[in-house]
Amino acid sequence: MAEGRSVVEWFGKTELLGGALFVCGGSEKDVTERTVYGSRAEWLEGRRGGLGASDCGIVLGVSNFKTPLQLWREKIGAVETKEISGNERIDFGNRAEEPLREMFRLMHLEYELSFEPYLIVRQTGRYSFLTCTPDGELVERETGRRGIYESKTATCLSRADWDKWRGKIPDLYYAQICEQMFTGEYDYAVVWALLVNAEGDGEIRFYKFEKAECQTDIDYIIPKLEHFWKNNVLNGVPPAAILRL
Repeated sequence: MAEGRSVVEWFGKTELLGGALFVCGGSEKDVTERTVYGSRAEWLEGRRGGLGASDCGIVLGVSNFKTPLQLWREKIGAVETKEISGNERIDFGNRAEEPLREMFRLMHLEYELSFEPYLIVRQTGRYSFLTCTPDGELVERETGRRGIYESKTATCLSRADWDKWRGKIPDLYYAQICEQMFTGEYDYAVVWALLVNAEGDGEIRFYKFEKAECQTDIDYIIPKLEHFWKNNVLNGVPPAAILRL
C-alpha cells in the first residue's frame, strides 16, 4: 500500500475487535457467486444478511458516516438501515459515476470496463456473509487479468483534505477495495478519483492496487469482518468502542 504503511499500522494491531490474526484463503474460502438482480429493490434485499464492501471501513472504525455500533444496530434489525443519500456531496458522486466511467473508457484503452448496476458478488462457504458491488469490473486487454473499478469524488477544501489523496487513498476506501478484491477474487483494484477544490475546479487521479501487494492488509481486515459478523451480529453482542489515536 502507499507509503509502505499496512492496515495493521493504520488500524491498531489485532486487539481492535479481538481475536487472532490469521491468513485468509486456501481451502477455507470457497467459490465466488455472482447474481444480477432485476431492480434496486431486489438488489437491496439481496444485500441483507451480510456485510458489503462499504461496511468494511465502518467495522474498522475509519468511517465518518456511521460508527460500528450504529452498523451493528442496523444489522440486528434494531433500527432501519440509514441511507446516506440526500447529502449534496453524496448525490454529486452518484451523478458523476456514469460520466466518470465513460471518461475512464476513453482514457484507458488498456482495460475493458463493464458495469452491472444490480450486481452482487458473494462468497460461499465460510465467508458467505461477505458481498460487494463494484462500480465496474475490469479486464486487462493484454493479460486477461480481472480487477475492480471504483470511482470516487471528493471536495478538497484544505491541505489536510488533499493530503488524504497524496500518493494514497483515504483509509475508508482502501479498506473497501481490500474487501472487494478478497470477496470477488480480483487480481487488482483501480480507483478513479475526481477531486474538486474550493473554486470548483477538478482533477482526476488514477490509483492502482495489486492484490498481491495488499495481501497482508487483506489478511488483517477479513478476520475483523468475520468477528464482527459472527460474534457481534449473529450473537447479538455490541461491538466494543474503538478509540483512534
